[in-house]
Amino acid sequence: MEDDGFIGEGAPLYHVLSVGYALDLLGAAFPHPVRGVAEMTAPQLIARLEALPWRDGAWGAGAWIDAWATAAHWNRRRAETDAPAPASGGTLEALFGWLLTRADPWTGMWGSLSATAGRLQVVNGYYRLTRGSYAQFGVPVPHPERVVDAVLDHTRDARHFAPGKENACNVLDVAHPLWLCTRQLGAGPDGTGYRTAEIQAWAQTHLTRTLSRWHDGQGFGFGPGTSGPGPEPGLQGTEMSLAIVWLLADLLGRSEALGYRPRGAHRPDPVGLKLSTG
Repeated sequence: MEDDGFIGEGAPLYHVLSVGYALDLLGAAFPHPVRGVAEMTAPQLIARLEALPWRDGAWGAGAWIDAWATAAHWNRRRAETDAPAPASGGTLEALFGWLLTRADPWTGMWGSLSATAGRLQVVNGYYRLTRGSYAQFGVPVPHPERVVDAVLDHTRDARHFAPGKENACNVLDVAHPLWLCTRQLGAGPDGTGYRTAEIQAWAQTHLTRTLSRWHDGQGFGFGPGTSGPGPEPGLQGTEMSLAIVWLLADLLGRSEALGYRPRGAHRPDPVGLKLSTG
């Protein structure tokens, strides 16, 4: 726990998501507000955002925002059932304002390229950041065309996407930004839209690859690459791959054929955001 009362890094950030969404799926919620978010002031939040490791750890920066924004969602949902609703202190407004003014107009993202890993940290951090903030609250992302450009450029990096190299984390962290931006930009069934044909070609390729790794009665592995849990079926590979399959199928206009719609952290439906007006 940091001086401002919220988590700094590590597994506890995941607990905000995993425990919160598990309770949500069970029709329950945290018994109390997340104090580190409820009591954080807008200046404290801005100081945190400025101090995140954008230059060499954009994934970690995005993960922190994912957890913080998700905690803010749990608090706001509690406030909707409590009377009177507590003041937000303007922290969500501060978050979206800071992100909007710091987004790189050339990529639509946050963070810096790496000589050794390319856009990996930036794109993976973008997924975590936008999942918990823009996608969760239904706020349009800035510069969506540039995001598509940057993500498609990233998919050509053989270090991460050559056959046998990709894993569920890296594929999910491409699929979701492409899906999110395509929803915002629009895409016709005939492939019209901003780089829609390229997006759909990538989606088809990786949907086929992902489905080929299903093990009957066991699920999916994390991926054939050497990073992460590996190719053996497991919970992490299965939950991420099921989200990947839905997102890629939806990009291809085929998600209705799957018979499921993701819930929890991977739900595609925003909760909506009502910012304060004064």
